[in-house]
Amino acid sequence: MADRPSWFTPLVDAAGSRTRCSETVPIRPALARLRLELVRLRRWPVTLVVTGVLLVLVVAARLTHAEPDFPHHPPVACLALVATVLAAAVAERSLGSVRTALLGVLVPTAAVLGTQLAVTVGTALGEAHAEEVHGQPLLAPSVVAVALFAAASAGMPAQRRWRVRTVLWTVTLTLLLFAGHGSDVTRALAALLGTAAGALVVHRASRPVSRDQLTPRTVVVATLVALGGGSLVTLVVPDPDGVLSPFADAMSDRAVVLVGVLLLVAAWLVHRGRRAGIVVAVGVLVVLTAVLADAFLIEPVTDAAVQWQGLGLDEVEWQVTLLGAWLVPAAVLLAILVLRGRLVRAPFRAATGSADLLAMLRGGDAGSLGHMGTWRGNAVWSHPDGLGAVAYRVRGDVALTVSDPVCGADDRAAVIAAFAAHCAENGWIPAFTSVHDPVRAILAPEGWTALPVGVEAVLDVTTFDLRGKRRQDLRTASNRADREGVRDEWTRFGQLDAGQRAEVELICTRWAADRRLPEMGFTLGGFRELDDPDVRLALAIDASGRVTAVTSWLPVYSCGTLTGYTLDVMRRGEGGMPGVVEFLIARTAIRAREAGLSTLSLSGTPLAAHDPASHAVLDRGSRLLARVLEPAYGFRSLQRFKEKFGAQHEPLWLVVPTPLHVPRVARALAGAYLPGLRPRHLWELRRAHRAAAEARS
Repeated sequence: MADRPSWFTPLVDAAGSRTRCSETVPIRPALARLRLELVRLRRWPVTLVVTGVLLVLVVAARLTHAEPDFPHHPPVACLALVATVLAAAVAERSLGSVRTALLGVLVPTAAVLGTQLAVTVGTALGEAHAEEVHGQPLLAPSVVAVALFAAASAGMPAQRRWRVRTVLWTVTLTLLLFAGHGSDVTRALAALLGTAAGALVVHRASRPVSRDQLTPRTVVVATLVALGGGSLVTLVVPDPDGVLSPFADAMSDRAVVLVGVLLLVAAWLVHRGRRAGIVVAVGVLVVLTAVLADAFLIEPVTDAAVQWQGLGLDEVEWQVTLLGAWLVPAAVLLAILVLRGRLVRAPFRAATGSADLLAMLRGGDAGSLGHMGTWRGNAVWSHPDGLGAVAYRVRGDVALTVSDPVCGADDRAAVIAAFAAHCAENGWIPAFTSVHDPVRAILAPEGWTALPVGVEAVLDVTTFDLRGKRRQDLRTASNRADREGVRDEWTRFGQLDAGQRAEVELICTRWAADRRLPEMGFTLGGFRELDDPDVRLALAIDASGRVTAVTSWLPVYSCGTLTGYTLDVMRRGEGGMPGVVEFLIARTAIRAREAGLSTLSLSGTPLAAHDPASHAVLDRGSRLLARVLEPAYGFRSLQRFKEKFGAQHEPLWLVVPTPLHVPRVARALAGAYLPGLRPRHLWELRRAHRAAAEARS
């Protein structure tokens, strides 16, 4: 055996037996953790160096009573330092250590040299802003942060890339136009050079932001944020000298704060597609335009303060600055009035018919849950070129899709992108709900966030039979049905007589009445969804001819061919024999196999974990929520029931644009699945938990 270190060798007592030394027990885990941390730190050499340099910079700045970024404003300086460290980490992960180090040095250096050249030339020509900037520090930590963020955005997925660049350019241009310091000019130039350098390093990011992503709403929101934030910036930075800095000269500080806050509120409301945002923005801009026009145009003219000074550079520049400070809000006001119809969120209207969607379902590939899109309450969006369609419904400002898009596999990416653009135009957040891996595989590389929301049990009926230990319960149920004279009937709701319809309705409504919470909807059908000529029913009828259980099956098509069915409604009457639902599902699987079909989906189980042993936060949260709702809906019991059939488990995903959208989408999902939820239902759920705890004890 190879020699081991002394701390690893167990001690031997006088009797020759091995004992563990208490002093050596914690050493191995401690060393292992230390090695692991060292390995992790080695992956981020540039970030560590940047952090060390910034710490030295902060100490030196405090000793010299100067801040490393905005003078006399330590919170802003600290924010800039944190952003620099974060930018280094993001760039190092996206571009690699060597490229990050090179870009982090070369881009800010080029930006400083370019700014210095422009300031020198402007000063020589007598340009007022250049003379004001002359002598100011041109380099700040935030310049490095902006350069690294701009370069790192090139390696990001498309969705994340254009968001990062939108925020980056909004911030840099706001500071440039309102603050106008030397570091602001350098920062804007660093953003431009960093974007170009990143595009050269990462070739796939060289294409610009697409027209679908840069919507009028995005431009208007960014402009309102720039005006509102810029107005507040003039109160924070010392001696603002930007082109739009005269905003602050025409109003008191309180008025500037009020205008800035109202414009930011208006930007938030417009981003949400609210009409109130248009009203607030128009009102503030009208007042702002009038005040600026009075201060910079009407009052100087009436007081004869305007005198002809020739066409010198200083005079022309100052007059253009004053006109710009007045015309900019006027131009934004005009743009909002012209685009107001495209800025307000469109009202959602459910589809009145589903004939077109049915035709697409039969000719395309919508997966096992596609037929749910035909249910009442959903709307259907069709691709402009006829490539496919998406069934969805809107709750609040969230568009919840009904599983996968209806289209061919080759057109799936184009349909998803076009639907996301359609949602952006209407002010909705697209949320692809209960989708399968192919949809997640398209969106996840683009920066979307995928959350596991359930598991679908899919049965391969080509090899299905009742043999084997796993299917013992199915054989028992089938044998008992034969002994008691229970038979299964494969039919449609329209083919039932009046008595059978009444019995089916009684079974479904009584089951729903027994729940402590309202019956769930959206992608979970009920009695109303049975009345569909494309939906098949499997009924259990006892020896007396009475319906004792009902299951409904939705058709599944692939490229024009019926390939299987999906289980939807599953109800057992009061007089039904034990195992009658297992009997119906087993008989349906055998019938599907004999008909030449390939699959039978037992539908999805909400909040079921694809990997029960996973310790991920989302999986643990799903399991916790499933335990909370178990007394009312029995999700875990439903999952155990489906395991009897030996089906394969396929994860179902909720895919949203960013993690920040998750709370709003979760609220919309709760409203879609439980529109009738009331506080008394939650009290009933609490009582059910207490009763279950007492029963276990």
